[in-house]
Amino acid sequence: MTTTPTSSAYLRLLTPWLSAAERQLYRPPDRPDLLCYGTGYNGWGVQTHQKAFAALAVLAADPTYDAARAGITREALTGRALAMLRFSLASHHAGGYHCTDGTPWGHTWISALGVERMMHGVEALASHLTDADQALLRAALISESDWLLDHYDILAGPVQHNKPESNLWNGALLHRTALWYPDAPRAAAYREKGTRFLVNGISVADDATSDIGYDGRPVSAWFIGENFFPSYALNHHGYLNIGYMAICLSNVAMLHFTYRQRGLEAPAALYHHARELWALVKACTFPDGRLLRIGGDTRVRYSYCQDYAIPMWLLASAAFDDPHAAAFEAGWLEQVAREMASNGDGSFLSSRCAELASVSPLYYTRLEADRAVTLSMGAYWRRVAAISEAITPPPPTTVAWHDPYHGAVYQRGPARVASWTWLAGERPQGLCLPGDGSDLAEWRECLAGRILGQGRLNERVIVAHEERLFDGGFLTWGEARGRSSKMLAEGQEEDETAVQRLVAAALPDDATLLVLQHAVAPARRVYLTGLAGINLPIPNDLFNGNHRTYHVDGETVTLAGVGSAEALWPTGSRWMNVEDRLGIIGLYGMEQLYLHRPGTRQIGLKSWAHFETWQAGGMLYADEVVAPWRQGLWSVAPGEVLCDLGVAVQANVPHETTARLCRDAAAVATDSPAVRAVRVTGRDGHAYLLAANLADTPARPGLALPEAGVLTDLVTGESIAATDPLPLPAAGARLFRLER
Repeated sequence: MTTTPTSSAYLRLLTPWLSAAERQLYRPPDRPDLLCYGTGYNGWGVQTHQKAFAALAVLAADPTYDAARAGITREALTGRALAMLRFSLASHHAGGYHCTDGTPWGHTWISALGVERMMHGVEALASHLTDADQALLRAALISESDWLLDHYDILAGPVQHNKPESNLWNGALLHRTALWYPDAPRAAAYREKGTRFLVNGISVADDATSDIGYDGRPVSAWFIGENFFPSYALNHHGYLNIGYMAICLSNVAMLHFTYRQRGLEAPAALYHHARELWALVKACTFPDGRLLRIGGDTRVRYSYCQDYAIPMWLLASAAFDDPHAAAFEAGWLEQVAREMASNGDGSFLSSRCAELASVSPLYYTRLEADRAVTLSMGAYWRRVAAISEAITPPPPTTVAWHDPYHGAVYQRGPARVASWTWLAGERPQGLCLPGDGSDLAEWRECLAGRILGQGRLNERVIVAHEERLFDGGFLTWGEARGRSSKMLAEGQEEDETAVQRLVAAALPDDATLLVLQHAVAPARRVYLTGLAGINLPIPNDLFNGNHRTYHVDGETVTLAGVGSAEALWPTGSRWMNVEDRLGIIGLYGMEQLYLHRPGTRQIGLKSWAHFETWQAGGMLYADEVVAPWRQGLWSVAPGEVLCDLGVAVQANVPHETTARLCRDAAAVATDSPAVRAVRVTGRDGHAYLLAANLADTPARPGLALPEAGVLTDLVTGESIAATDPLPLPAAGARLFRLER
């Protein structure tokens, strides 16, 4: 990594965006003195505008501003920024004007968010504000704060009423208003309710009895509810959401730097559990700064939540003295630069999000403004606050983490990251990647297979799941039911498409993940439109130079990503290796692996029952390792087997090792038709056995293991003679090390 995260490094990325932003500027015909970015609508439109204002304000106020490079004088840019701020203040309830949709903004649970995200821009431009500007700003902040006092109840909960980030930004706004306007009649009330909001931001169940004190009261007296599980997992938008953990910390950062700039200590409640949450998010981050989203993502890849990692990293450096946060910054800035160079028009996302921009200017400009405002935070805070620029790469990390609610297990060692999450964004999903393999990461139903019905919406309902952690690995199993809805035919509401049982086991060799998949049709005839066993997506887009090299038995090929034609490559091989970094081996249930080449960016926004997104297209291209593979409409009989397979995935191995493992690994014969078992040799040289029982009753199969004497259960430590029947739980699995 070479991009030192200085203020000037951020400015170099932000300045070219001015030309792209100019195409989105609009002056209301009845108020030509005002200027807005994007749609100018209420809600996300005004928040988008506020973020763009902050970016322009930081640029205009920076002492090193390069007018020649920007293509606009400092005076003209300052004028634009002031006109944008005035649009925001005038269109508020307290301002007397309105947004471009005819409504005034504000007085909602989320209206404080846009204010918080723009306030560093107000600070940067403070010397240019007139008395009238100051009066409008005061009126808007006090109006918002009074509404929060009088009309908004604080709620919190791990699943229902989950409001960590909004409690943080609303609490921050109340404290900010009291800080800026200590003479306000209700300033003391702002501080009191602000602290209650903050304590119930990053909150956990133990807070109910905590005697830690804030503002003269114990946490237990401030506590309303927990938003996080004891593991610090966050169930936001209905899944394990690493991205919103970063969003929470970004809102802590915004108020932190306001106080720091004034030489004051922020309220202690602002940092309530922030260090603990940062420790988990840091453990879920690749060395180059990309979030390692073990719970997946339902939105545009590498945008929004990823952008707000910038203020989080600045907070970690400045408030937590984390020596590695600047290295994450540096890595992410290089990726931003790479995407901007690929676009070639000054924008941040115009290439990957072209289809989105054509159908939703509101959504597209929102994403552009997210990147602009976070870059401006980096530029401004690194200029006005003393934050270390030293880049210390994070050392190899060892992590063992489990969250029972989401069915999430995560093991990270020096060479491999491995995870499985049942309640993921596009559920379920597994990962097995090199520790530095962010460019190989894609979350959508990864390693869980894909079965599509006739409807526009296809998803899986998780029926049951179990997880076990052990030293250096994990074992998990569960059941999912496929569901297809949004049918074309009148009166046809939804179909159950499959009953699927899945098993995943991370071996304690810091390399291997084993996955078993078994899917059958439901107890009725059903029509399917797509089947992809394995389903391992390999991103092949601008972040990896738009080409991948694949090794298979007897052949090495390099394939382009975006711009290539749709194709299905029958590899003729049961093993494949991606660039000597990731190996895939078919253990049973297939004659060969296939590589599906979709011909277009297919990884896009998740569709929900209440919100369809297919019009926006895809924003990331990925090749797909599959077996079996089928497309087109066909019907299946009740209970028909759709896929029955086992695979091994190994991180950080050359293709010669993958070939050798394929020769050595095998399915193990049993005397029970409901049992599947595989034997593989790990990178540590040990032999391992994974056995799964597909039946709903316990099983005691005999296994053909002539080379083994004793099986040692990696979860319980129990030893079993290889010649004895093997006790397996109903619909469950066990993992063993084989000893001679």
